[in-house]
Amino acid sequence: MTSSLSIYDSEQYLFEIAQNFMRTRIIFTSIELKIFDLLLSYNDGLLCCDIAKHLNLHYIENESRCLQDILDCLTSMNFLERNNENFSYKLTKFTRNFLLPNRKILLNIDQEFYLNMPQFDNILLNNSSKDSIHQLMLLRIKQLIDLTNYSNISIDSIDKDADVIIIWRQDGLLKEKIKQVYDILPINGKSLLILIVPNDEYDEVTLALNLYMNMITTIKEQENPKDLYSKKCLKQIGFRSIERKQSTDGLQLLLAYK
Repeated sequence: MTSSLSIYDSEQYLFEIAQNFMRTRIIFTSIELKIFDLLLSYNDGLLCCDIAKHLNLHYIENESRCLQDILDCLTSMNFLERNNENFSYKLTKFTRNFLLPNRKILLNIDQEFYLNMPQFDNILLNNSSKDSIHQLMLLRIKQLIDLTNYSNISIDSIDKDADVIIIWRQDGLLKEKIKQVYDILPINGKSLLILIVPNDEYDEVTLALNLYMNMITTIKEQENPKDLYSKKCLKQIGFRSIERKQSTDGLQLLLAYK
């Protein structure tokens, strides 16, 4: 009889610790910003721009995604419900029945244990923090893919010495960036492009990490068409083999082998 591996026998436990911190930080920040209190008065929900106006928060459509990422992250955690037709947000029954009646307890926990932790509105990331976020994302990817045979992994930068290039964040020029990756990867039968697919409804961890990464974004963000995140598009560029992977916590990847 073989016993199954414990969570403590893998890197997964470290990831669970980081993931739990991100969840609590987002919830506490949302309570402090009074997002839930505002939506309590609007049964039909509000658009992201309306929430920003009511709470005097910075938001410019298609430029600053921080508030929208918070709302999408709360949606993936079942605190908010998003209408995919008009992209409005409203409270879930769970938030109305359980979170709001207990928000004072949560705020006390926040003040007692997290008072000195950085807030989303004033966090300043340096290069080492950015590297840490990249490593956390890499840890998630390794739960899905065995990368032990690769020697040089690059995230969001086109490194001519890399045999694996991961594209996570981009500035709206996704197709051009994928072409650059294809041209620079070695032709050895195993070089790999990993494309992280946006999954705003279910992937709360990537949304949370995006919040941190947005703090160092200095260029205007643009949305990329969904058809770029497809096997057809990658085949047209020249990749010989493409497969899709998805984790149980919502991470979606496209693996493209040159």
